[in-house]
Amino acid sequence: MAAQADTAQTVRYLITIGIFNALIIGIFMSLGFTIGLIPVVLIFMPVILAIPGGIIFMLMLAKAPMRGVFVISGAMLGLVMFTMAPAGVFGLSIFAGGVAGELVFGWLGRQRFAAAATGFACYMLGFAIGESLPLTFMKEAYLAQEARHGIEQLTILQQCLDLMNPPLFAAICLLTVLASYVGSFWGRRLLKAHFEKAGIV
Repeated sequence: MAAQADTAQTVRYLITIGIFNALIIGIFMSLGFTIGLIPVVLIFMPVILAIPGGIIFMLMLAKAPMRGVFVISGAMLGLVMFTMAPAGVFGLSIFAGGVAGELVFGWLGRQRFAAAATGFACYMLGFAIGESLPLTFMKEAYLAQEARHGIEQLTILQQCLDLMNPPLFAAICLLTVLASYVGSFWGRRLLKAHFEKAGIV
């Protein structure tokens, strides 16, 4: 009976994680294909997404406090973003951020909010690196990849490539981490009752 209860709980957690990740992916993609069409907004997209992402992620952790949640989330979003940059860099970086987030979450203590927020910061840092690194250091490969998608997309990409440089890359990564904490703290404040029920302090 205990084994069946554990299995049922795991299934519920996995369904919950799937639903919340679908919501995260939906929001990330919708913003990317709307306001993200503005080049200067696109390069700062990881910073922008970290705010709503933090709120959703904190609720997901409160509702489904199982091991592997960051890895699963990184794999799901990474798979969606895999072809968005040359050599799958975007997807691989997001997955690596999810793995790092899971390790940090476990190391700092899974019942601590600071651990959850830092884990999410690692996850979003993976997102920021995955988007910004190709724009900074893989410009020719990026142009070659996007050349077949049409002149409008190529024009937007070219403007992003012209803007990006190593100092801006570093700034975006730093701002994304800070925004991740802001989103996480905002989520905790909005979802205090859920955190208390889950035993996350």
